[in-house]
Amino acid sequence: MPDKNIIEPLINNSLSDYHVHCDYSIDAVGTISEYCQAALKKGLAEICFTTHYDCSPGCEGKGNIIRVLGEDLPATPENLKQYVEDVQEAQDNFYPAGLMVKLGVEFGWFKGAEKSLGELLKMYEFDYILCGIHEIDDICFCCKSSYKECFERMSAAEAVAKYIEQIKEASDSGMFDCIAHLDYLRKYGLEFYGSELDEEFDRQIGACFETLVKNGTSIEINTAGMRKGLDSYFPRMKTINAARRAGVDMIKLGSDAHRPEDIGYDFDAASVFVPASNAGCESS
Repeated sequence: MPDKNIIEPLINNSLSDYHVHCDYSIDAVGTISEYCQAALKKGLAEICFTTHYDCSPGCEGKGNIIRVLGEDLPATPENLKQYVEDVQEAQDNFYPAGLMVKLGVEFGWFKGAEKSLGELLKMYEFDYILCGIHEIDDICFCCKSSYKECFERMSAAEAVAKYIEQIKEASDSGMFDCIAHLDYLRKYGLEFYGSELDEEFDRQIGACFETLVKNGTSIEINTAGMRKGLDSYFPRMKTINAARRAGVDMIKLGSDAHRPEDIGYDFDAASVFVPASNAGCESS
């Protein structure tokens, strides 16, 4: 339940957080209620929970898990029910206090994912579906424990090419509202490849823009890059400008929060990159 001392939050209607993890994601801490409280204190108009849902056959048993009431369970549509109900309950509880709470999911992409996502969508109606691309050849490139194993098998050019191909495949599926953290390879790829990685992104990233525009798939401005020690958001400024020139939609901010205190991270600065009419509260 919302804190009774928070009655009329100062809301900036242009600021909403559309990439939020809670303790249903195995790499996040904090309850749904705690994130909503944090959003109110930050003065956000809207928050969308996007718990991780990974079910890649190539990674079975190595991360295809959701955490339900403290218990680690396989990522199945049935096991996601409690999360869906809890987010819907939060909307009922926090809307009177001035916070819109939306139901989303960050679905981990893999080739052939359409069937698994389709099964999920038969059971639940999400407000927002993020595509999270976290693996190359079934190895997680954004995990500290495995990124070296992933990258040492290929050059920077090959890594970027394989990553971009997945962006195009996910967009062509027509099942996603948004591609999360567009140049996420940079999280550990900069450490492994150095500046060559950014050079390859500059050379190759345009190959996915036409596909994104054709399918109406947006990208987010994800502020977690700065929080993780990089000198930019995901994607970096050069990519943001190139995508904008190509006509790619950028309509949501996301903190990629994994702790309540991460909510709305650096949004005052990041909000200049998205249209105020699209970044704020939507009709329910």
